[in-house]
Amino acid sequence: MNKMKKLPVADHLTESEYRIFLQVYAEHNRAMGLEKRKNFTLSDVVKVESNPEESCVNVHYKNGDWWHYSKDGTWY
Repeated sequence: MNKMKKLPVADHLTESEYRIFLQVYAEHNRAMGLEKRKNFTLSDVVKVESNPEESCVNVHYKNGDWWHYSKDGTWY
């Protein structure tokens, strides 16, 4: 099986965690208005942390906002 090419900021995540990150990011991004999306692109992600206790990854953006991206497809 080929290893998925990951964004450098998320290279340390497991394949499963990385899939959660990408899938929930896509849903989160679609839920935002066009103007707000400008601050939440993949290039605005500055840190992604594994959070196995909450079955999520913590995603930090350049503007200081951060979100839990959960394996159930939600963000909070």
